[in-house]
Amino acid sequence: MYELDGLDSAPKVQIKFISAALARQTSLEMIGGGRLSRARGCLRWLAGGGVRRVGAVYCEAPSASVMPTDLLFMSLMRLMGRPVGVYFRDAYQFFRDIYPRRYRRQLLTDLIWRVTMPMTRMVATHRFVPSAGLAEVMRLKDPILLTPGADPETPNLGAGAEPLVAYVGGNGWADGFDTLVEAVTLVRSEVPDARLLAVTAALSPERLARLPDWVETRQAGRAEIPDLVKDARLFVIPRPITTYTDLAIPLKLWDYLSMGKPIVATEAVETAKILSASGGGIVTPATPRGLADGLLELLRDQELANAMASRARAFACSPANTWDARAATIIESMLGTPAA
Repeated sequence: MYELDGLDSAPKVQIKFISAALARQTSLEMIGGGRLSRARGCLRWLAGGGVRRVGAVYCEAPSASVMPTDLLFMSLMRLMGRPVGVYFRDAYQFFRDIYPRRYRRQLLTDLIWRVTMPMTRMVATHRFVPSAGLAEVMRLKDPILLTPGADPETPNLGAGAEPLVAYVGGNGWADGFDTLVEAVTLVRSEVPDARLLAVTAALSPERLARLPDWVETRQAGRAEIPDLVKDARLFVIPRPITTYTDLAIPLKLWDYLSMGKPIVATEAVETAKILSASGGGIVTPATPRGLADGLLELLRDQELANAMASRARAFACSPANTWDARAATIIESMLGTPAA
């Protein structure tokens, strides 16, 4: 339920990898695109006898709202006896204290989501979700856990030798960007040559002018990131701890693990679980001092950083954690048979 041109968002990245993994294991027919093109695609697929060719339908629901045509298509598939699996990726709309509605259009889409989400939940025979916490918030019956996966083809970068901290993400309050800058300021009082590379959206001239000269900001696509961060000692995820971040799993966490770099992240519940299982990083309080202490531990100790980097890569690229494993979960859950 997305326009798939360009990998400029986490949902598009997930759709790319999960669809490719499904295609490696079973026959896959894909309908995607914007609202109108998706509706036309569904009609063409139905007219071409698509129902006769498939045993199940899997849908990746959008962060905004499911369209009436999508609901009609999924309902028709159920009436025709096909299992309908829906991946519920997030629920920003339940956390408006953290992600406020600022524009009139947001008020409308929020209302539509609150109407269509329960309908989507009801029409689905299989409900996939990235975390148990999100399943509870969305009141999903019999949820099937489907966390993001890792791509073993990702370059294995290892912990860089330079005292460089790499950050990829937004630059608002909910991303923890300003807290991170404060943390690296504290770090530099003990490691004076420490620097921060922030791959983020363009900042206003006023915000850029306020940044210290040891902060480098870049805009880059997904394919460019490994080359940009190859010399960095570590990745950092500085999100504030909220009811939402406690149940969210950043897709970039799995990207970082698969690149074989150690990670310093604030101790959000789901992130902490994954880092604990991997042994590939450190969790800290969501304060400048807390983040600074975690960063210092890896900037001072190259041997520890190398060990965590190796564990991160091994964990992410183990057979149980790849996108192929996630696709196998979908196939086995919906068709009742192991994937090919």
